[in-house]
Amino acid sequence: MAEVLTTLPALAAILPALAANGSPVLLRGRGTPIDGGRRMPDGRPVLGPGKTWEGLALGTLNGAALAALFSALLGDPRILPAGTIAAIGALLGDVAAAFIKRRIGLPRGAPAPILDQLDFYSGALAALALAGYLVPLPLAAALAPVIPLLHRATNMAAYRLGLKNVPW
Repeated sequence: MAEVLTTLPALAAILPALAANGSPVLLRGRGTPIDGGRRMPDGRPVLGPGKTWEGLALGTLNGAALAALFSALLGDPRILPAGTIAAIGALLGDVAAAFIKRRIGLPRGAPAPILDQLDFYSGALAALALAGYLVPLPLAAALAPVIPLLHRATNMAAYRLGLKNVPW
């Protein structure tokens, strides 16, 4: 049965998704590509070298660690599994977006407005819903315009720190 999270637990579950999404950049593009270098019949990569198993692992671990911290601080044991699920959903949403970008011919690092900013958020919300944790619609809608701003700010910071090759 689905459980609607109240505002604070919902935020505490979503924030690990943001941490997970930003974590793979710390690997600076190193790692084992999820697609193993395979290409689709059109000759384009399935995902490309930027989506790695190590990035998935690091993002999941960082998201789960933040979820554990929030769970302990708020004394709410639901946040640990919900935040971890949101983190995994965010990473899978990002992988799905990479697949879409390759299918439409966009190379790694090319901007895809809206898709780049909301892929991980949509993935996190979908994973939470599939696991039975519902974020109230007004909260999810209120965060939707904030997420791209946070995404842009963190990407610019990662670019200035030399962790990313492009600021988007």
